[in-house]
Parts: sequence; C-alpha cells; structure tokens
Amino acid sequence: MISRHGLLCFEQHQAAPGKPSTAHNLPVLPLCTRLPLSSHRLCCGNSHLSHQHGFSTVRRKLLISATKSALAGKADAVQAEFAKAGISAEVTQKVLKQYKPYLDWDVETKLRPALQSWLQELGTEQLSQQLQKVRRLLVCKPEECSEVYSWLMSKGVNAARVQQKASVVLTREIRAVQSTFQALQQAAFSDAQMSALLYKHPLALAYGPKRVGGTLQAVSTMLNTPMACDNFRQVLLTAPDRLFSMSPDTLHERVAFFCQMYATGTHVVRTALTTGVFVTPEPVMQSRAAKLQEQLGWDNEQLKQKLSAEPRLLVLEPSTIARNVQGMQGAGFSQSQVWAMCSQNPAMLGLKLDSDTNVEKLQFLTVMLGLTLADIAARPSLLNYSVSSLLGPRAWFMYQTGAIEAPNTVMTSGLFSYIKQSQVRFSKRFSAPSAFPRMVFDAAFIHNWKRRWEFLRHRMNLSVETIAAHQDLLLTSLPDRLAPRWQLLSSIANEQAAFKAEDHLTALATLCDQDFADFITRYD
Repeated sequence: MISRHGLLCFEQHQAAPGKPSTAHNLPVLPLCTRLPLSSHRLCCGNSHLSHQHGFSTVRRKLLISATKSALAGKADAVQAEFAKAGISAEVTQKVLKQYKPYLDWDVETKLRPALQSWLQELGTEQLSQQLQKVRRLLVCKPEECSEVYSWLMSKGVNAARVQQKASVVLTREIRAVQSTFQALQQAAFSDAQMSALLYKHPLALAYGPKRVGGTLQAVSTMLNTPMACDNFRQVLLTAPDRLFSMSPDTLHERVAFFCQMYATGTHVVRTALTTGVFVTPEPVMQSRAAKLQEQLGWDNEQLKQKLSAEPRLLVLEPSTIARNVQGMQGAGFSQSQVWAMCSQNPAMLGLKLDSDTNVEKLQFLTVMLGLTLADIAARPSLLNYSVSSLLGPRAWFMYQTGAIEAPNTVMTSGLFSYIKQSQVRFSKRFSAPSAFPRMVFDAAFIHNWKRRWEFLRHRMNLSVETIAAHQDLLLTSLPDRLAPRWQLLSSIANEQAAFKAEDHLTALATLCDQDFADFITRYD
C-alpha cells in the first residue's frame, strides 16, 4: 500500500517525465555519467558542477586531440612538399624547427609556388644550402633578393660577400635595407669606408635602423668619442663581426663590466671592443678570470694588467688555454718557461703551438735561424709573427745584403732585434725600399723551405720529433738530394724487408754524393 507522500511523489514524477526525481532531493542521473560518491561532494551541493566539469574536460581533450591530429597532418603535407622539391628530410626538419610559420602556410597557394620559384632560380642543391643559412628564404621572391643585391652593388658594397656571410639581408625589403644603410652613414663614413664597414660587418644590414643606430651610439658613448671621429670609425672596422648582432644595451653592459672589474684605465675600452670581449657574459668572465689566476698564479693586480693588455683571454675557453699550455710543454718548453712566456706575452695563451703552422714556425726559428728554445722563451712574441711575411723575408734580406753571414747567424750577429721591428725602422737600417719585402724578397727562399717541410711530413711520413732530431734534413736540397736519395732508400726497403729507410736519415742528409753512392752499393 502506497502512502500519501509516496503517491504525491509518483504523481510529480509522472507529471514531469524526463526530469530527475527529487523525492529524496537527489538527482537520478544516467548511469554513464555517475562519478564515485566522493567526487560529487554531495555535502557541498556540487553534484551538478562535478558532472559539468567532467563533461568539459572530456570535450576539451577531444578538441585538443583533433587539433593535434590536424596539425600533424598539416606538418606532414608541408614536409612532403619540401621533399617534392628535392629537400632532404634532415634539412626540412632543421628549417621547420627554426622557422615554424611555414607550417601554417597553405601548401597549394603559398608554399608550393614559393618553392618552385626558388627552384627555378637556384636549383635543388643551392636551394637546400640557402635554406640552411636563411630559414625564412621562402618569405621573399627571387626578384626581390636580386633587387637588394643590385642596389648594394650600386652603392659600392661587395654584395657577393653579403650574400655569403649574411644571406638574410637579401630577404629583407629593399626599403628596410636602405634605411639601415642610411643609419650607418651617421658615422660620416665615405663611400669607400662604407664598403669596408659592410665587408667586415655585413650582418649589420640585417637589423633595423634603430638597432644599428643604438649600437653606433653605444660605441660612441663608451669611447667618449663623436661618431665623425676617425678613432670611432677605426674601432668599428676592427671590432669582431658580432658587434652588430648584440643588442646595444648588452654590448654596453658587458664592456662596462669588464672595464670596471679588470681594466687598468679608460684606454682599455678600445681594446675590449676590438678584441670582442663583449661576446662573453659577465658570469662567464668572472669564472674564466678566476681560472686564469688558478692556472698561472696571478694576483688581482697582475690579472688586471694581463687582461687589460689581452682582453681576448676571457673569450677563450679554460680548456682551450689548458690545451695550449700543454702544447707549449709538448714542444719542449719547461713549465717555468711557459709561465714566464705567458706572463710576458699573455697572447701566448691563445696560441695553439701544436698546429701545423706553428710547428713549422718553431722549426724555422730553431733550424733556419739557429735559435734555442731558451732564446725563443725570452722573446715569445716571435711566435706571433709569420714565417712567410716577416721572419723569412727579413732574414733572407739581411743575408742577401751581406748584413749576416747566413740565416742561422742572425742571433750572434747583434742584428737580431731588427727582425721584429717595424717596417719603417727595418727599411731605414738596411736601406730596404718602402715596398719591402714583396719587391725584394726572393719568394723561393720560403717556397723551398715549405716544400722540404711538406716532403718530410707527408711523403716521408716523419714525425715532428724525428725531424727535430735530424735538422739537417730541413737544410737539404729537395730536388738534388732529398727526393732522389729518399727514393733510392725506399726502393731498397721494398726489396729487403730488414732494411728501413728511416734508419738512414743522417746518411741521407749529410753524406756527399760519392759517399752516399758507396753507402748504397753495400745494399745492392
């Protein structure tokens, strides 16, 4: 039997079909939407909210999933279009990672026409190379790039170098490039100076006039020099090519930090700019300075003196400095000599003495000029000079004019100091013409030296240590003795397994022709 209250509830339910019953003040929800009791928070009256929240979450997840699927499909279509143009998957991934707007381009109406126009202009291989240099290349049209290229040439700018070093410039609108060009002319550069400036800093044209003007103003402020001054222009022409790629504020802050911490005077600002210390963040500067003190035992005052003379040390990685120090020791210098050389000439810390060029230079100094390692350690700046353009030509000229008896007597002649003096003083002392050394120097002197060195290292496969132990080899004529005698020794080695050509280097270098012939007959 149904009570009155129960009948009333039944009638209410019948009167509102499809609505949940409220007989117990609880909604009767479909089973598929019921959540665990704890999640309804019934005591808080949020049962409807919990249901709505769950539905919204599911709906949002479905929308996100659908969006991701659509994006993935679009990305696949874009990559497929690059593949049709002959661009490898590896290059395509790099390009899309660096320039994501391509993923939003309509394939048929925008991406495909752009790729086709550049393919006609460059071909597949060059297009692939250019896309790796300039990710946004497809944004502009080939004819627009050609217009910028032609305009730069009309201004006396080496447009080919701009294309090689800063291809992104050619993808800018021509009016934007012209505005930046005009901003650079604020420094009162002549046409020739503008050409030199953009040869050194082609990337400057990739930025807007406000950014470039800010860099010019920052350098002018730090130097306390007006832009129209020759000193200002010279600093710009000497500074590393990353000068304009850094924001003016960062440039100013880093140079100011270096000068405050490590400079001995305001004159160091110029050196800091021209050596590029501004590429190193402030915390890294501090870390590397501390490492230098640890490696070389410099106190704070010595550190300031060395870094003021050679700010570039803070650009070098500590591991690079450690490797270069080891290279000097490996060349035969003692640890005390290395420390003395680096203290006298801090630039030595940036010298990779075990490179082929510097190994050859060291051999030239010791073999051809007769210097000992102690002589070189006392004059470390010698290792900064070029054999081809300074050391060799001057030693040869002094020998040819009779100032010294032979190149290896330059140390004992009392004239050695002139080897590294300025061109003006050298020319005045030895009456050398102003065009020295190009018009006077016999290029065969260095040419023959280099040929012998290359023959010993690459044809005879001798190590640097072996050459150092048989220095007469470097003074032996290559066509008359070295090459033919080595060929004879090698032929004997090919016929007799027990014979090793490298065991007879002294005979090869020192015996006269008759004695060497007698030596060979013993093995026939």
